[in-house]
Amino acid sequence: MTVPRYQSRIGNQRVFRTALRFFYFIAFFGAAICVLGTFLVAHFEKLPLFDAFYLIVITLATVGYGDIHPVTQIGKIVIMLLIVFGVGFVSLSASIMVATLVEGHIINYWRERKMEKKITKLKNHIIVCGLGRAGTAAIKQLERERTDFVGIDLNERHVEALKERNYMVINGDATEDDILKLAGIKLARSIISALPSDSANILITMAAKDLNPSIRVVARADHPENITRLKRAGADWVTAVGVPGGSRLALAALKPTTVDFVHSVLERRHAAYKLEELLIEEGSFLSGKQIKESRLKEEYGAQLLAIVRDDVTMANPGADEQILAGDVIIVFGEADRLAMLESSPGTACALLSSEITEQQP
Repeated sequence: MTVPRYQSRIGNQRVFRTALRFFYFIAFFGAAICVLGTFLVAHFEKLPLFDAFYLIVITLATVGYGDIHPVTQIGKIVIMLLIVFGVGFVSLSASIMVATLVEGHIINYWRERKMEKKITKLKNHIIVCGLGRAGTAAIKQLERERTDFVGIDLNERHVEALKERNYMVINGDATEDDILKLAGIKLARSIISALPSDSANILITMAAKDLNPSIRVVARADHPENITRLKRAGADWVTAVGVPGGSRLALAALKPTTVDFVHSVLERRHAAYKLEELLIEEGSFLSGKQIKESRLKEEYGAQLLAIVRDDVTMANPGADEQILAGDVIIVFGEADRLAMLESSPGTACALLSSEITEQQP
């Protein structure tokens, strides 16, 4: 059974604190042994303090060169006690410290502390909750945009995969306030909630708005009926599931005004404007003309955004680009005037034209 990293992190902290306390105990007890042994040997063996300390050290280190050795009976008893208890204590302490280091608890603790310090320095970053398909797609988009982000997921496999790429990720429950605080939510500009559970996304939305009222929350919805619930919970933008949805989540977090505008046009919330794609047929007044000669803007108020020719899309074509028969043009403008363009001879809705062609024998 995989232990969530946030529990592992707590465990590493406990092990580290225990090891640190044990180290202090070793240092104190070892110093006490050395001091007491040095004075006892110096007193009973009539040795200078330095020579007595030297004898104690080589005894505890099990070296024993033989150049100094106890002569009196009490001195020998002190040395025997050091051999039995002191050497055993040093050996046990060393083995415990080495075992703790080998198991990686202290190394993991310091690694996580280093990452947490990096997160505390972030400002205006984006938090991605859920590193599945949608979350990974969102992260890829953020990477393309060169935007700082922190990922959160309960699945350790997802977390380790991103850690290998030196991303800042936390293995924990994003619905918990402590985990969101650890991700720097108070200084973040946006949070993407891409968990597969709508209820969890609603909880994250509410927690995020509570911890940072000015943060922008974008979320995914598994079921259409939960889109409204997510917005009531405080989500600023909601999209459907899937990998493309993950990219839209990232763009909605990065460029809210642009995404809201495109979304409103696609959903026809502004009925006066729309996007349209038109097939240019033989005999069209546009066929064979350069864009600068087409008068699309002047006559129809249409902004030509792209030309699709032989499955190749030419975005934002230059004014000298020629429009050919068989091209599909993508235009944006006023709905009424675009309808006039669509009804002009030699132009047709690209989708309807393709359906007619497929139905012909």
